[in-house]
Amino acid sequence: MPENKFPNPEGKINVLKRYLHILALLQYIPENNETWNAGSLADLLSKDETRDAGIQDSSVTKYINNQLVKELEIVVDKSRGLHVISIAEDLEVETQLKIASVYAGFVIKDRSRDIALKSFIEAMPGRALWLLARVYFAVIENRMLQINYTGSNGRERKEWKLFPCYFFLSDFRLYLAAYDPAEDLRFTLLAERIENLIVSEKANVRNFKISPVEQLYRNSLSAFLSPAGPVQMKIRYKKFISSDIKNILNPLITKSFYSVDDTWDEADFIIDDYGYLCKQLFMYGSNVVILSPPHVRETMIDMLKKSMSMYE
Repeated sequence: MPENKFPNPEGKINVLKRYLHILALLQYIPENNETWNAGSLADLLSKDETRDAGIQDSSVTKYINNQLVKELEIVVDKSRGLHVISIAEDLEVETQLKIASVYAGFVIKDRSRDIALKSFIEAMPGRALWLLARVYFAVIENRMLQINYTGSNGRERKEWKLFPCYFFLSDFRLYLAAYDPAEDLRFTLLAERIENLIVSEKANVRNFKISPVEQLYRNSLSAFLSPAGPVQMKIRYKKFISSDIKNILNPLITKSFYSVDDTWDEADFIIDDYGYLCKQLFMYGSNVVILSPPHVRETMIDMLKKSMSMYE
């Protein structure tokens, strides 16, 4: 298939793109009172496509009535006349997140996603898309997988039987969260290392509950979970790096920040992958210190000693 071609049966992908554009533009009226109607929206959307005919006002009206009002049940305000159309309600955060997750594919260049997918595809160019689809439907049908897998430590596991949970992106890589019933443990697998995938012929009779990714990794900054579970940590850091520290810890669900004095701030939080955090804090040197717990302090100290030994 030519690189500039993309399957678009019956224009359905363009239809999705158009009504998401409309939804986004109608969400807010800025201070300069920029407003939209069917005509101005049609003119703007036509600039995004190469079709000679462009998009008609009637098509925009159809998208608003069918997709926004009927399908998404969004209330549209037309009280100021046909020349001003807007959304009459504030969209809930979770609703916006679901919409933005799809809309982002059209308007955001996701470098981290592209790097992760390219690495995955280059590792298995003849079966990458198949693997994504096969695992996806194995989850739906509650079927187990059998795979060969080599971990980062070089250990190879053959005919490993797992329940797949879902694929997710993290740290410029594509991962598969999976559950091993024999060990009663969840594992995070680098997708590009999965080999010889076989899906069991029969659905499993055991009901296996799959925790959502935001729940399972709520205490994690990376793609990994500690077998020992999360720990309560406290760190102290210079005020001038407070913004950096808050950005690093922001994904964690349980966290609190407070001032100690004119020089230092502190943070308390629950974290699952403290080893990953130690690597992040390493770059700040004497501007940050781990106060507790002791075993995490020891992890950081050991990391510093090993690094120093290379320069002695």
